[in-house]
Amino acid sequence: MRFTMAKTQKQLDEILEAMRGEDLSTLRALDEKLHLILAEKRAKDRPTNGSLGAHEEIAAQCPGVKIDPNLLALVGVHPESSLEDDKALIRESILRRLTD
Repeated sequence: MRFTMAKTQKQLDEILEAMRGEDLSTLRALDEKLHLILAEKRAKDRPTNGSLGAHEEIAAQCPGVKIDPNLLALVGVHPESSLEDDKALIRESILRRLTD
């Protein structure tokens, strides 16, 4: 399937409509790839001061380990959440991946 980048809301709606027919695993794979692309774009746009970002730091410490961009995106977003809430969120995400 080949898409042209959506420039208008109508074009975007047409692309999204085509995605509605896809199965759940395909949509999750697409979601993951889109998050990776977003992370790459953000990293390119972010000014660097020589320090590593969270993704790069984890990748350097644990090469070959796949990092879930959804979980990484949550790091530091809600500092008021308790550690137990964070652990529950991580467990739910792992369980979803194992059941797919």
